[in-house]
Amino acid sequence: MIPLLLAEEIFLLSHDDGTGKGSGTLSLDNGLAGALLLDLASEELVVSVGKTLVAVAGTASHPLLASAHAELLHSDKPRTAQHWVNRLPTALKPLASQVGQSLAQQGVLTEQHAKVLGLFRTTRWPEVDPTPERDLRDRLRDVLVQNEEPDPRTALLISLLTPLGLVRGLTDTEHRKHAGARAKSIAQSGATATTTSAAVADSVQAAQAAIMVAMIIPVIIPITS
Repeated sequence: MIPLLLAEEIFLLSHDDGTGKGSGTLSLDNGLAGALLLDLASEELVVSVGKTLVAVAGTASHPLLASAHAELLHSDKPRTAQHWVNRLPTALKPLASQVGQSLAQQGVLTEQHAKVLGLFRTTRWPEVDPTPERDLRDRLRDVLVQNEEPDPRTALLISLLTPLGLVRGLTDTEHRKHAGARAKSIAQSGATATTTSAAVADSVQAAQAAIMVAMIIPVIIPITS
């Protein structure tokens, strides 16, 4: 099985394994959009120029990334990460369903439709193959509870899970305080290395910093208003 996208990993962690119901996480679509941008930066298809993100010509490794990449390429001017975190969920609508369908095509989830009160259509995503999420949770617990050093992709994932409020569900109650503090520390430090070059690392880190701000704003507003 090919490695999952960051967006696919977030989707797995935000849905119940058995029922396939979403956790109701605020701004999930913003988190998925941010994850796509970070994967594009890792593939050298997006670079940071000042406060903006600019698409670079090339071929993405996944159809979802290709769709997001095309949106950036067709923009009439360079735009900020915050713009794209808010824009991509609309441009790729329904973004969450597209991520779920990608996992279903890989045999990880199954797509089930139902109607609430016979009127409102809902979609659930029960797991078919628990291995990818089990391995993902084990990897995250090693970092958040056992204090192992994260690889760059895991550090990026944790930086997205923190503002989405998904860290709490990764550990037992007695480890949550430590895991939360550890996740915040990793999110603040960012990814310090990549498998490619220092230039790519700089673009990933710049994009990460901008995306964190873009994601935190919509999460905070509904809570404080």
